[in-house]
Amino acid sequence: MSNNSNYSSNLFKNNQHKLVQISTNSSKPNRGRGLFVKNSCSKIKPGTTLLSLIPHVAVLDTSSLSNRCSCCFLEQQDFQLDYPAPTNRTMRRCGKCKVIAYCGSNCQQLDWASHKLECSALINYGKLAEDAIKANQKSKLRSTSSYNYNSNGIGIGLKDSFGLGGNGDDYIDNDPHIISKVPSATVRALGRLIWKKRKEEKVNPDWWSGLNELQHHLNEYNSTQKESLMQLSVTLSRYVGNQDLLGVFESASALLPLCSRFIDNSFTLTSVILDQIGIVFVPPAGFINHSCTPNAVVVFPEGGEGAGSFAGKDWVKVIAIKPIEPGEEIVTSYIDSAGTRQERRNELIKRYKFICDCSACTLPYLNDNLKVDPREALKCPKCTNWFSIGPFESSSPGNNSSNSTRIDAGPSSSSKRSIRKEIVCPHCGFSRLIDVEGQRSAIKKSGKALDPNKEPAKAAYYAEKAMEWFQSKLSPFTFGAGFYPILDLRRMRMTSYLIRPSKSTIFEASNEVTSILEGVQSIYGKGHPSSIVTRSAIAQVYAHVCSSTVESDSKPTHNRQISTELQLFINLRNYQLDALNEARIGFGSFHGGGRLGRSIACAIELTEREIFALRTLLQSS
Repeated sequence: MSNNSNYSSNLFKNNQHKLVQISTNSSKPNRGRGLFVKNSCSKIKPGTTLLSLIPHVAVLDTSSLSNRCSCCFLEQQDFQLDYPAPTNRTMRRCGKCKVIAYCGSNCQQLDWASHKLECSALINYGKLAEDAIKANQKSKLRSTSSYNYNSNGIGIGLKDSFGLGGNGDDYIDNDPHIISKVPSATVRALGRLIWKKRKEEKVNPDWWSGLNELQHHLNEYNSTQKESLMQLSVTLSRYVGNQDLLGVFESASALLPLCSRFIDNSFTLTSVILDQIGIVFVPPAGFINHSCTPNAVVVFPEGGEGAGSFAGKDWVKVIAIKPIEPGEEIVTSYIDSAGTRQERRNELIKRYKFICDCSACTLPYLNDNLKVDPREALKCPKCTNWFSIGPFESSSPGNNSSNSTRIDAGPSSSSKRSIRKEIVCPHCGFSRLIDVEGQRSAIKKSGKALDPNKEPAKAAYYAEKAMEWFQSKLSPFTFGAGFYPILDLRRMRMTSYLIRPSKSTIFEASNEVTSILEGVQSIYGKGHPSSIVTRSAIAQVYAHVCSSTVESDSKPTHNRQISTELQLFINLRNYQLDALNEARIGFGSFHGGGRLGRSIACAIELTEREIFALRTLLQSS
């Protein structure tokens, strides 16, 4: 029997949601409203689609506009996964604005209603930006350090004050010192939202008024965030035009709550392999509360509308990745849950203004030495027990932490003294001093490695150096497979090797497969999209291993050689099957795990052919 109180919502009024309802949990009143499985439902199985939603708006990041379709959000290589047969779609820019690109006439027609007013706005915005750039070049009022733009005229902005991340060009309009010929994804998305209001309200009056039900944190923003929001609203006004804004808002100040609601409730738009490519605003999904141990995910298994026969208007899916009981709350993770408790807490406070109280952030990890957080797991060299290393924070006055912190002038520190924290095994007392500031520096370096920026060799180099640093500083302790940020660095290096594969790097990547799989499983669990993409990448690694072996011995004649190759392909098939089974959970079982799942299924067919051929050869030899 649940203790939930049900609520009605204008955002859900015209939708037939058979499995979920908006409720509150009386045992956790501070969480507010959330989505719960209806008490009348049976137990939800992993892979079940809980919601299929039509987004209010979705746009690409500026860096993705040239190589991805602005309707289906796919790029050229994704078209090979079209069903029932691959298509020959070609990316072409809009003939007028030269900014938005489409993969064909179908997507262009589907998106025209949204792009019609946007097209003119992009042209006008580009002209204003050109004039501003020329004026600044003539007056030389800005120095090179405070005003930058690349060869394409796209601004290089400062880190977003809301912690939204992106590719560096996503929220540049927050900075008044940056001029860009193309407005940021946030501005373009809000523009489409405002233009779309008139049309949608005629069909569904709650389409716009329902946005007021979404929570925003405008009153909790710090001064930097408020300044960024004001600059965003100014840029939006210039982009949309005062006339269109006056038809929606009574005053300029009324624009701020909308901007805040958008920032606080939007999701990152991702590609088939979870690369960040844009922003999607789907208000009903904004009712889903956060947990670092989610039982559901918000995903885009097919791409956007027009992506193929399986992609309709309701292409945003909320899918269960764990069994969910009737009356149980549906929760998803707003952030990557691979970071340490402190990393996750800092990010959630910065953007969402709350402290997570899920099982991964509270008990038992904090007070029970027998329970070990895999993100902070170390193995003691003396007693061989595992324990959580805890947050890397120096002691403040009055802090009675059991782990002491010492100031040490090491041999490599001339002007700065490094802060070292004593890590103590709670089981046997074995201890070692760790350079805390060095740890933080290494984490920053690892952050660079996590974004290859089309430089896989450089990313692999950063990952390698960061891991070497950790291994040297934390020795003789042993890392857990999910230790942060080692797991991310290993995955980054493996992905970098796959972009430019060679025999040496592929075999090196294959040696870390066991550790990567163990880490992914301990952090994300079965069926999480991050686990699916990792398993898919591992299958690709083994496919390269098989190819390298076959190429070196193209015509095996001895039974031993044939048996060796046969076993390699059997192992490859097992990795592919594991990836496919998880894809049918995290990306939904209804259409075979989405576009990525069908890609894996096609790869399995090819592997089966190789296995059949080798078995036939073995029998005849």
